[in-house]
Amino acid sequence: MKRLISILILLIIIIGIAITEELFIHNFITNLTTKAEIVSVKIENNKENLNNENLTKTYGELKEFWKKSKIGLCYFTNYEKIKTVDESFVKLSTALKNNDLSLATENIAVIKEYGDFFHYMMGFNLNNLF
Repeated sequence: MKRLISILILLIIIIGIAITEELFIHNFITNLTTKAEIVSVKIENNKENLNNENLTKTYGELKEFWKKSKIGLCYFTNYEKIKTVDESFVKLSTALKNNDLSLATENIAVIKEYGDFFHYMMGFNLNNLF
């Protein structure tokens, strides 16, 4: 009987950890894609002047969110994937400062795409169970 209770308690703990992980990942991905989409829209609306205060502020919020979130993200995914997104942030910063629309559009698309990739890689699906 003690063994059965121990197994049930461990099972409940594992399910709790799995639910917490899923909620963290879902919240992270939703926030990342939402903030990246806002930056993307502002890039499209300011094609002639990407180095303006409004766009820089919005991009700063996205970058700050990424910096805070990637610390926890390291526990769930390969650091090489995180490094790739970091490189896109550096390129996007440079593109916004230099008013380079094509480079800015390309790198914000990469950031949004990695949001979908993280969802597939870390979110709940049958591929991750086996």
